Amino acid sequence: MSTSRERAAGSAISAQSPDATRVAPDLSGLPSEVLFEIERPRLDEPMAQLARGDRHTLAVWAAAGAGKTVLMAHWARALAARGELVHWMHGGGLPDAAGSLHTASSPVFLFIDDAHRITSTRARAALTALLDDSTGRIRVVVGGRYAPVPGLAHLQASGRLLELRTDDLAFDSDEVALLASRCGVPLEEPAASALATRTAGWAAAIGLAMPWLARTPDSSAAVEEFTGDDGAVADFLISEVLAGLDETTRSMLTAVAVDRYVPFELASRLCNSGEVAEVARRVAASHALITISANGMNFHPVLLAFLQAEARRADPAAAVRTRTIAAYWYAAHERAADALQQAIDSGDLEVLTDMLSRVGLELALAGHSRLIAAALAGLAQEDEEPLVSLVLRLLLDAPTFADARRAHHLVAQAEKAAAGPLGPGGGAWVVALDAVRCFMGVRERPSFAGASRLIDATAMRERQTNLGLDLLCATAEGWLLATIGESERANGVLHDVRVSAHRAGLTWLFLVASEFSIGILSELGRWDEAVVIEDRLVEAADRFTSPARDRVRRRVEVVAAKRRYLRCAETDSLALGEVAASDPLGLDPELSVAARMFELLPQLDRTRNPRRPLDEIERLMRETGPYVPRILALAAPRIVATRLGLDGRARAKEAAEVVNSVLGADSLEAAIARYVLAAPSRTTDQAARQLEDAAASTRAWHPASFVTAALLLARSAEENGRTGEADALTTRAIELAVRYRTERPFLAPAVDGIGLVRARLGRFGHLEDEARRIAACAPPETLGYPTDALVIESLTAKEREVLAELPVHQSVAEIAQRHSLSVNTVKTHLRNIYQKLGASDRSEAVAVAQSLGII
Repeated sequence: MSTSRERAAGSAISAQSPDATRVAPDLSGLPSEVLFEIERPRLDEPMAQLARGDRHTLAVWAAAGAGKTVLMAHWARALAARGELVHWMHGGGLPDAAGSLHTASSPVFLFIDDAHRITSTRARAALTALLDDSTGRIRVVVGGRYAPVPGLAHLQASGRLLELRTDDLAFDSDEVALLASRCGVPLEEPAASALATRTAGWAAAIGLAMPWLARTPDSSAAVEEFTGDDGAVADFLISEVLAGLDETTRSMLTAVAVDRYVPFELASRLCNSGEVAEVARRVAASHALITISANGMNFHPVLLAFLQAEARRADPAAAVRTRTIAAYWYAAHERAADALQQAIDSGDLEVLTDMLSRVGLELALAGHSRLIAAALAGLAQEDEEPLVSLVLRLLLDAPTFADARRAHHLVAQAEKAAAGPLGPGGGAWVVALDAVRCFMGVRERPSFAGASRLIDATAMRERQTNLGLDLLCATAEGWLLATIGESERANGVLHDVRVSAHRAGLTWLFLVASEFSIGILSELGRWDEAVVIEDRLVEAADRFTSPARDRVRRRVEVVAAKRRYLRCAETDSLALGEVAASDPLGLDPELSVAARMFELLPQLDRTRNPRRPLDEIERLMRETGPYVPRILALAAPRIVATRLGLDGRARAKEAAEVVNSVLGADSLEAAIARYVLAAPSRTTDQAARQLEDAAASTRAWHPASFVTAALLLARSAEENGRTGEADALTTRAIELAVRYRTERPFLAPAVDGIGLVRARLGRFGHLEDEARRIAACAPPETLGYPTDALVIESLTAKEREVLAELPVHQSVAEIAQRHSLSVNTVKTHLRNIYQKLGASDRSEAVAVAQSLGII
């Protein structure tokens, strides 16, 4: 976008001779200048190619307001500052100025702005001659809303021409955040990303948004309200984009603007015209905010929002009819999500209810929970709510039903609705209700006699015509089979569901069936198969394209976080934070607590003072352990060992009691906790025998526990001089880690599995590569932890009590009096404390103890 002031500045560059073209246009003070006063290195590379002579021509074809002139002016100033010969002109002055440039003895950088204004035959011929110049003396940077001359393909093919388009100039989220900061607008990363998405990075819209956001009390929240219908943006669109269109064309665009991409077939239906494709092509030729493809047209999101607002203002009833036509067109073409979105946008409750009945189940099983929730928000939650919406509300909470009372209330309403007259497709929703009730019955553990209705003649007729419904019922059957002890049959049913759901794109159902299968296989002790399913689930995450707050995306993020944690890879803290924040009340601990745990657990292995994360982990496990037993199984050895090191045996025993109560005293995890409590000597034969017996069984909640047990026994064997046994157990631990794809147990400070492996490198045979990879897992900051752990464990209970008094300024006599000890006894404890901590005085002992998390 160029302005009169910018053109005046451009005319200040002399065209008298090449040597006079060293002065760059003065663009300081222009509002658009702010847009490029941020670092955008990616847009400097094209100019660098031109300056090196790699390219002879650089073209910037972009929409009004995309920042073409600002970008070109930035390049011109940078070249002039380097002493290059720079000439700036506008399209209208091209024929007069271009001729003198051919006599330059050194390369001239010719900037031609507003090239779309070139209309005369003479000017077009002059531009063509400049672009075709092969001497390399004139290097052209040309910019405009569209190319005024055809036939540039040969220049691109030869490598002489590089073109930038509207998308190339678009601001990304980091650039939006940096711009906002320069403009004094506090904008958090999610809001910056949202603004970049809502504006498609369009510079004009982002620049116009900044003053508006600066005036709002919460700029991040205000981003969600910013659209193309904003006053300043609307004025710009009318004056710079739509002003040249006749009324018929503008009305046609307004009528068909129902989505960012509109197929020509749908557009023809919406405006009742067979000429819409030709009109769209003509508009797109000169307006970069509208582009065309082979079968449809694309609207820029800001322009789309403006046109939709215009349609509602001009004729609200017509706008509803347009959305209704679009909804049923999309439904007929099997584009369920688009159909429901159009029904939501129509605001017609009858259309919305009908569309939910047609496509709601498919979308729910595919994981489009945010779209379903938006549709349900448009329906009144009253006693007479239709069956379809009641079942969908239940599905949004299935299969966990964190709010059981609300779920029972919804079921009662749904049963009432199912007993009344059913419209077309109502029978399928009755069967879906029966399937959902199976999940509720399983959660509360009573038998569910109504499950037989899933296979009666009526249900089977519905299931045979609806794959999603059939798979939902099969999932419920598999879950019921598992609860009555038919685990093998249940696993077979769920395997078939996983395969079909994955192929059909029913990603939520695929995820639920996978999670059920993992649980069943874990209970059967078939850890290899369970791990394979987890890995496949994570690999399939790319198919789950729903937003981060969507429940499918959240569940996948938790599974992926667990795999990254076990493989010692970096966790995605941002994604996990969003999952945890999505459930602030902890109503769905299988998601929110799990996400928070995988944020905290790595800190126990890499934080020198892990007291804070340990306290939160232990609190979460006390409150929600029964809901997430396998995560407790992963955390148990670290919780007990770290608590033992920081606070002594009494507090560690309390943590072990949580493990026993949730996982069972006969579990391998409980045996590990008992063995850890037998520390620091680790010579207790009874605890070691119990651990060996437990490790030989399959009664574990997670396969990582087998690795931990092998490492603990290896450490015990080494400390007691049984080197051969330690070698064998360390090798066994590596074998298990490879088999179950879990290296995390080696990083536990109390185990020092990394130390066991490093001491034996070169002796693992076919496992040598795996051993070296495990040895490389430890971050540098953890290498001194075993020594720290031994120091902490060496302090007696009474020495800990005396140490806790040292930060308070009091005399030895006062400490002795508080603990009913003699002064000499306190002095003895202090000498031992100083020796064990490697400190020379009280202040140094306090500093060391605080760094270790003891006080």
